Amino acid sequence: MSMTPDELFKLKKEIKKAKRRHKKDDVANLGLTSLMDIVAIIVVYLLKSYASDPILIQPISEQKIPMSRMDMPIKEGIAIYISSRELIFNEEQVATLTDGELDPNVVQGHVIRPLFEKLEEETEKSKQVFEARGEEWVGHVILIGDEALKFSTIVDLMYTAGRLEYSEYSFCIIQKG
Repeated sequence: MSMTPDELFKLKKEIKKAKRRHKKDDVANLGLTSLMDIVAIIVVYLLKSYASDPILIQPISEQKIPMSRMDMPIKEGIAIYISSRELIFNEEQVATLTDGELDPNVVQGHVIRPLFEKLEEETEKSKQVFEARGEEWVGHVILIGDEALKFSTIVDLMYTAGRLEYSEYSFCIIQKG
């Protein structure tokens, strides 16, 4: 008796189905070692990504940080926050601003008096810490400024810090693209 190709195909298909029905289920084992490897890789990745930036910058309210294409990590230093309305150092408002300019009564010869006093205290503490470690102190300031600041305000900030031997400056920006 000869079969047509369609009948032969259907017969082979039914034979395969019957074989699958009587076959025992395979037990899938997931090795604990491979899971531990995956977890270790994830932990190392997270530690690396969190440890790569020593400084955590949190903009103050109504602060619009300028954008740039520059790509350089910020070194550790003393952070000074300045928006178009206020100057903040160590989470404390030091001076107020009007339209991005400091009050003339606060600035004397480009020195911002209240900031100078607070920064002077912090500088002494910082120098003692570096001296105790046996390292050379290098004054580094991180300026987290608003894009609407006047250039004269930035000059006053840098001059004030410079009077206390701060010679390195980083400007916080948001990287474009």
